[in-house]
Amino acid sequence: MSLLLDKTMKEKIYFFRTTLLRWAKENLRDFPWRRTSDTYKVLITEKLLQQTDFGHVRKVWEEFFRRFPNVEELAKATEDEISAILRPLGLWRQRAKQLKKFAEAVLARYNGEIPCDYSKLVKLPGIGDYAARAMLIFACNEPTYLLDVNTRKLVKRFFFYPKDVKDKTIASILVLATPEDPGECKIFNWGMIDFSALICTRRPKCGKCPLKEKCSYYLYHA
Repeated sequence: MSLLLDKTMKEKIYFFRTTLLRWAKENLRDFPWRRTSDTYKVLITEKLLQQTDFGHVRKVWEEFFRRFPNVEELAKATEDEISAILRPLGLWRQRAKQLKKFAEAVLARYNGEIPCDYSKLVKLPGIGDYAARAMLIFACNEPTYLLDVNTRKLVKRFFFYPKDVKDKTIASILVLATPEDPGECKIFNWGMIDFSALICTRRPKCGKCPLKEKCSYYLYHA
């Protein structure tokens, strides 16, 4: 991915990274899945978080991993057994079917060990780009960027508003903004998720935003 950078853009990227890191270190939300680097728990959690909110996942998280503590137990379970725990999340039958296929594939291909390899992860049933990258960051200590509705919104508003830009351009910015240190990469990506949920919301709380002095969205509406 190539992106022509002038001095102003380089300064904005640096400001974006350092300011979000500073904010994140003081304001990150606490969730049980952020206290583990277990590959199985991290990747399954990313699947559980799809198309639902944090609160619903929190309700089932501990029970799910008590009942299915590893890939082997999940693969052995019936879809009905998995569905029973996932019911609060919605789409429980679809989720159960996908999780069982995923577990069976990991057992068959990798003897139950989830690989820290992007190309292998995205070939597993139900694992897309976002879940694979999240796994690398939060379980494998391999820095990379995350592109989803949250990071897309932040980059569009801060760097490009009111222009519309493609995901390739957004990813190019994220590649440059994401810290190379594994620990800071985790904090930065959690920070982007939480900043989107708490500050840069649908109706952004610009008055509380530490990014506003260089934010294209704020300056456009000022």
